[in-house]
Formats: sequence, structure tokens, C-alpha cells
Amino acid sequence: MIEGLGNSEFNTQKITENFKQNWLLIIVIIAAIIILFLIITLVSRKLKKIVNKKFSDEKLGIKKKTSTVISVFSNLILVLAVLISFLTLADILGINIVPVLTGAGVLGIVIGFGAQSLIKDLINGLFILVEQWFQIDDIITVGNVSGVVEKFSLRTTVIRDLNGKVHFIPNGQINILSNSTSEWARAVVDVSVSYKEDTEKVIGVLEEIFNDFMKKKEYKKFILERPSILGDGGINELGDSAVIFKIAFKVKPPNQWTIERQLKKMIKSKFDESGIEIPYPSRNIYIKNESK
Repeated sequence: MIEGLGNSEFNTQKITENFKQNWLLIIVIIAAIIILFLIITLVSRKLKKIVNKKFSDEKLGIKKKTSTVISVFSNLILVLAVLISFLTLADILGINIVPVLTGAGVLGIVIGFGAQSLIKDLINGLFILVEQWFQIDDIITVGNVSGVVEKFSLRTTVIRDLNGKVHFIPNGQINILSNSTSEWARAVVDVSVSYKEDTEKVIGVLEEIFNDFMKKKEYKKFILERPSILGDGGINELGDSAVIFKIAFKVKPPNQWTIERQLKKMIKSKFDESGIEIPYPSRNIYIKNESK
């Protein structure tokens, strides 16, 4: 059966003759795919630049969604073009693909292994796109990988982590996903003070810091609500060596980490100025004198 299949479907002499007769057309098709790839890449980059210029930071969500749609459709067009070109080239060379795969039993193997994973990736990718789990430039966590979404297609999600490493994750493997930059984010800062400090004084100084922080133009545009101490000015925790207050407020993503760091900087400076002690671990060591 395989011998007959090889003679009927992979007649090398016939393929060679067809190639000699249609070599120019084959080269044109291959060149067209390469040119299409370059055009789509350039157009995609150009569209993203136009979107970034047209929409301000206040419309960050629209920018992200547009970039995601551009990326998905660019990849989809390329995949379809390559598939159509492959089938066209096979037809020109006189190779009947379907009977070959069916007769050799390859189609069943492919569907049983590779195609199942591919279909799962594509379906999950479609759900991610429709339900808008994330957009390009969002900061997400998948499993033990966290980072910025650089690329997204119906098959794969590409994430770059804080260390610059790029992670390629098949969409079919994304079961639980956390998005740190969806619509709004929460900046959270824990403030520890010594037990000897007056609680009301600490709260008063923190309120002054919040007022000053809200006046800073470079950060005010990212803050959606005024910082506040959780529990209506209450204490979050009585630690081993410190009284801990928790500050939380809404900000525009992905600026929560910058806002947190700048607020911590202001708290440290203001506490130093006000004489409020921020405790740190200390240890007393006693050395026994064996000579006595």
C-alpha cells in the first residue's frame, strides 16, 4: 500500500517536471509570501504608532485593545496566507495532500496529538480575545510567570518578565490568569512605627502626607482616589516590634508600583522630619565569660 502510495502521490519524476514547467510561478508565490510578511509587519507597526499618538494616556484601555486586535489579525492573515500558499504549491507540483495523509494514517496521528493541542490553543485564544482577559502591554501572571504582554495571537501569549526574559505560553495552557492592570489597580503600602509613638500623631502626619502627595502634578493624574488608612484610620497589625498601618487607594495601571515607591519616599522623609521612629529588627548578644 505504501509503495503504491509513494508511486501515485510522490512521483518524483512528475514533481520535477511540474517544477521545471512552473518554476517561475513557484518563485512568485514564495516571494509574494515574503513580501506579504514584510508588508503586514510594517503596517502593523505603523498602525500601532498611529494609535499611540492618537489616543492619550487617559484612553489607555482603547490603545491596548486596538494593539491586541492588530496583533491577532496580523498573525491570522499570515497563517491563512501560508496555508493557502502551501496548498497552491502542492497542487502546482501535482501532490494530492489529503489522500496522502489519509492513506498513510498520518492524519489520524496528527489529529490525535498535535492538532488537539493546536485546536485547544486556538479555542482558548479566541475566548481570551472575546472575553478580554488581558490586552497587549497589560501586566499579567500565568502560573509562576509574571510580566508584560508583548505579543498575543490565537495560539500563543508572549510575556516579558522583569529580568527581560521572554516566555512563550500556549493559550491552551492558560487556566488561571491574574491581571494587575485591568481598568484600575490598587496601590498598597504598609507603614510600621514604633510602639512608643502616639497613634493619633502618626495618623495626623500620614494625613498631611496624603494631602501633599495629592498636590504633586506628576502623580496626581495617575491617582483615582485619595490615599486612606484602611479601617477608618485603624491599626492593621500589632507586630512583634512595630505597629502597622495599611494604606490603600486606586490608581491608573500600570503606575501602582511607581506611586507606592514615591509615597514610601515621602513617608520616610516626613517621619524623619516629625521624629517618628520606623523600627527595624535588632538583636542583643550576651557573651559568657568562662574565665571567671
